[in-house]
Amino acid sequence: RWYAAAFVLRCSPLNRALGIRGVYMDKDVPFLHLLQTLEDINDLELTILKCHLLIEEALTDILVSKAESPKYILEARLTFANKLQIARAMTDKSCEPWVWSAISMLNKTRNRLAHNLTSSEVEEDVDKFVAFIKSNQPMWAAEMLKVQHREFFWAVYVVFDKTKVIVGVQ
Repeated sequence: RWYAAAFVLRCSPLNRALGIRGVYMDKDVPFLHLLQTLEDINDLELTILKCHLLIEEALTDILVSKAESPKYILEARLTFANKLQIARAMTDKSCEPWVWSAISMLNKTRNRLAHNLTSSEVEEDVDKFVAFIKSNQPMWAAEMLKVQHREFFWAVYVVFDKTKVIVGVQ
């Protein structure tokens, strides 16, 4: 899917809401967007933070794509947890239930990272997150990736892709 779309000129729902048209954005191809964001990162903590931001961006895209007046979504100072709950309320049936749980797990991991000095609990959370995604995703292609933290990277991609499907970006 993503490789065929890599050469297509498209605008994301967020860009359309902002009136930006005809500009190719790699964020319209979820795998490429994720890869470009994470390919040179070796630090797990930075990877977690960047992945959290990418999922938050995907949640914002869901809210904007479903809103009658998206400017109010963009002006609101919603937290990640707020965006997650509102996105789920708007599109719960459009997405497999485990995806919402996975997003919540990622948020918990990010919060633990932000509020703890030790990394052992964060690493446990990452392992639980990866195991949870693996248990819900039949195809696991992490071994094909040549990036640091490829199991986590692939798990986040699976969730990112599922959220982008809600707004029609594949």
